[in-house]
Amino acid sequence: MAKTASTDARRHALPSPACGRGVGGEGRRNRAGVKVVAGVLLIALATAASALSPDTVEPRPFGYTVGDVLERRVLVDPEREGTVDPASLPRPGRSGRWFQLREASAVPGGVRLLYQIVNTPMQPDAENLPSLRLSVIGRDGQARPADIGPFTVTMAPVTHVGPDEVIDAGDLRPDLDPRPIDTSARRLRVLAGAGALAALVAALLAPALVRRLGWRPAGPFARAARALRRSRLRGEDEAARARALRRLHEALDEAAGRTVALDNVELLFRANPRLEPARAAVQGLLADSRAAFFGQAPPPARARLASVAGELAALERRG
Repeated sequence: MAKTASTDARRHALPSPACGRGVGGEGRRNRAGVKVVAGVLLIALATAASALSPDTVEPRPFGYTVGDVLERRVLVDPEREGTVDPASLPRPGRSGRWFQLREASAVPGGVRLLYQIVNTPMQPDAENLPSLRLSVIGRDGQARPADIGPFTVTMAPVTHVGPDEVIDAGDLRPDLDPRPIDTSARRLRVLAGAGALAALVAALLAPALVRRLGWRPAGPFARAARALRRSRLRGEDEAARARALRRLHEALDEAAGRTVALDNVELLFRANPRLEPARAAVQGLLADSRAAFFGQAPPPARARLASVAGELAALERRG
């Protein structure tokens, strides 16, 4: 009896073959389910990583009532992201209780969506423009999803029924700073016009200023008068006076354009009519110069030479 009881105890303690097979099959099924879930998660993560989130240009978020049309733009860069597949655009039609999609069209650089409000709330309310998913074909030919989230706008009834509401100062939107106007092109035009006007005025006034202020090269007689005041030509000896007479002759020849003598002095006054008042002084000087040249008389005095040079220089400046 004791041996039989011990054998029964060992038999109850060992698991049966049927029980072992059931536990093993359930474990394999659990592992297979975990692999399926992990694969689904990996696919979802890969899709989310490749999905695009393009920028949007939204309408203002407030101030609408029934009948108003709102425009949304989805911006897609053709160079960086690709182009929108027209087949993925939503079809026009009713979109929920409040909006109706009137137009969905592909435009250069994205998509244009026009929604119209087709219902009116009893009081101011905020509603969402619907979200959507587009397909963007990249430059490599691969299509990627692009998710556009909802956008909230505030609508109000056409007429207000009930007591007037008090608008709290804290509910007001901050003021928008005005957009600065680009005036660079206008500034350039103004500066160009001012520069042209200044150049014209300068061209008109320059001759008068030159004449009044004496901004012109010194003439031959002015240079001769300055030379006669130098120390080497200020002596009273015969050699110094001869040098001074020769310097004055050089000025007469330069003014006439050729060598001037008593016989052809008329050429000097023909070329320089403004020197006519000094005709007698010039003719007398040339006569004394001829006498000094042939040794009949000494050169004229330095004071006389300086006087003739000063008179001719003054007549020269008047012209």
